Parts: sequence; C-alpha cells; structure tokens
Amino acid sequence: MAACEDYRFKSQLYEAAASGESNVAEGFHRFVAGEFAHFLGFARASIGEAQVRLQDGVDRGYFTDAEAADCLKLGTEAMALVTALKTSLQPFINTRGKPSTAPAGLRTDHGPRTTRTLDNK
Repeated sequence: MAACEDYRFKSQLYEAAASGESNVAEGFHRFVAGEFAHFLGFARASIGEAQVRLQDGVDRGYFTDAEAADCLKLGTEAMALVTALKTSLQPFINTRGKPSTAPAGLRTDHGPRTTRTLDNK
C-alpha cells in the first residue's frame, strides 16, 4: 500500500505537520509572552510528532530514507528555530507579578491579578 492510499497515515502526518505552524500563529496572535511561549511548546511537540510519523512512513516502506531525509532535516531546523524563539521570550514572561518590558504590542499579562480563596465567594 502506498502512503497516498493509507488515508489514516496521510491524515496524521499532514495534521502533525500543519499543527506546528498553526500553534506558532495562534500563540503569536494572543499578544501575551507567556501564552506565546506556551503555544511554542505545542508547536515543538507537533514538529516532533511529524518527524516520528515521517520515520514511521519509512519503516512502513512508504518512503525511502533518502526521500525522507530532507523533510527530517527541515523538521530539525524548525525545532531549533521554535526553541530559540521560545527561549528569546523568557525575559518578557511575567512570572511573579513583577513588571517586565515587552516588545511593542506584546503584553506580559492579562492585567490586574486577583486572588480568590474558598472563603471569598
């Protein structure tokens, strides 16, 4: 059976590959450094899943090692870039309620934080 005939495999590979890009975009459009970084973590996982599915395609005989090599290399490069982007956001993530300086248009929190306990109905 060819990869194009294995609709489940084809769908899983496509969704994993597309999800990486979608997660980067979704995180960016939240305009909050912490949330962007969180979605970059999802993007890394999706890129990793796509690489695993691609290797699975090699194991199933859908692709040769040579055919998959360029895609796997691109996945490795994408993983490194997403990791570097996530790391670059760390100085802008407000983790302890302290003010931080963020690039224009990128918020570091959602505004005032409130603490609610079980006693504060």
